[in-house]
Amino acid sequence: MPHPYATYTGQQSAGYIAAPQTAEIVNLAIHLGRPLLVEGEAGCGKTRLAGAIAEELGLGEVIAVTVKSTSQAKDLLYRFDALRRLQDAQDRTNTRAHHIHPYISLEPLGRAIQQGQPGVVLIDEVDKADIDFPNDLLDVLDRFEFDIEDLPVDESDACMAERGFGRHVSGPPGGTRPIVLITSNREKQLPEPFLRRCLYVQLDFPTDPAMLAEIVRRNLATQVDALSDTLIAGAVARFCEIRQRAHDLKLQKLPATSELVDWVRVLHWKGRRAEDIRPDELAASDQALLFKIRDDIRRYGARSSDEAGR
Repeated sequence: MPHPYATYTGQQSAGYIAAPQTAEIVNLAIHLGRPLLVEGEAGCGKTRLAGAIAEELGLGEVIAVTVKSTSQAKDLLYRFDALRRLQDAQDRTNTRAHHIHPYISLEPLGRAIQQGQPGVVLIDEVDKADIDFPNDLLDVLDRFEFDIEDLPVDESDACMAERGFGRHVSGPPGGTRPIVLITSNREKQLPEPFLRRCLYVQLDFPTDPAMLAEIVRRNLATQVDALSDTLIAGAVARFCEIRQRAHDLKLQKLPATSELVDWVRVLHWKGRRAEDIRPDELAASDQALLFKIRDDIRRYGARSSDEAGR
């Protein structure tokens, strides 16, 4: 069945630019109906890619789910509020507690499966969960249907009548699968069966100064008045020098595009000129904006102090 999605160009979002090869892989995932596994360093735009796709293709808000270390696949599909049922059971006049279905609700991914409408689903940080989680999740995404295991079979009809879904949840006939993006920070190795069933894209930090300048411009267009192209170009050049120094020092978290955008915004607000900033003598406020780990700030500052003392 042909999918209803237009071609994603990666160039039409207000605050995000995708490299041509990234846009091509997104379109392949859409055409094949496969989940897209997105990896890359923190701050490089993994999560924002989902929003950019939804924005360009006119698909509304992203259905976002953040995975935790305790997450199971069913936690993304439905919720059984056992605590509330226990509380209600203390009241002997409350007959609702005699049943399970009043305490079952669909979670965002479960609703997306049930509705079967075009959209974008983001499953964020899949590598945080137990090793079995990715494969269990893909089993659901492959079939695009699931059973609510906590709902007794004999309550399925009552649940359908009251809540609009039964024990078995699936999309309507002729429904549409949403575009599914799954992000990973590589905290642990993902199972090979999971990797084989996804398409993969690695988001790298842009090295083209013109592209970085355009990313800054788009992100700050509606937030900052009279933002100077001279400031943007100078800040991008200085930022690339700072990032290279941080790379040479093997810092744990390199500053990425999100830090660049914030830094340019602050430079504009304070009326500072990029050419007056020396990467080897960064002010404490600059370091606080660009580095997010205390040990990285200490090591970068120590290197600058050593160079100043020579």
